Amino acid sequence: MWLIGIMLMASVNEVTTSPVAPLRLVDFVREEEGPRWQVVNDTVMGGRSRSQYLIQDGLLRCSGLLNTNGGGFASLRSSPLPLQLSEFALVRLRVLGDGRVYRFRMFVDGDRASYQSEFATVAGEWRTVELPVNQFYASWRGRRLQRPRLALAEVVGIGIILADGRDGRFNLALDWIEFDHATQRSEV
Repeated sequence: MWLIGIMLMASVNEVTTSPVAPLRLVDFVREEEGPRWQVVNDTVMGGRSRSQYLIQDGLLRCSGLLNTNGGGFASLRSSPLPLQLSEFALVRLRVLGDGRVYRFRMFVDGDRASYQSEFATVAGEWRTVELPVNQFYASWRGRRLQRPRLALAEVVGIGIILADGRDGRFNLALDWIEFDHATQRSEV
């Protein structure tokens, strides 16, 4: 009888020590349940870019006009979030793009710089983008910084920025954002 008990305890330990399931951080189904968002454009430094966001039909839609005369960036960032991300190694986004290159950003408490990783979009096509955390780099005002690797345990916010050096309209839709252990899941 005690052997069966030990076998049961061993199987329970195997289940509880398995990797954590992916964390769907944001899915935009109900705006009131997700983080608050804030537009931050180059107008903070005299630029002329314009952008807005809308949460509708379960999507976060970011759109606007990028103007590289006097700045050249448009961004959206979350309010501070109570995150517990240290177990994860990958950020996964489902996006509907416009053919431009965006950056997913993570903010660390007490630091004005962000850690970011680029992702390309295809105009009019839904894609699942995977960004390994070990490929994020520190950046401040468009300049790459020499900093230690991103420590996910210190992340307090997330965001998206467009700063691809091209004037013109942009339109990006996000279906969800999740963190995971696995790498290179097939595109959805």
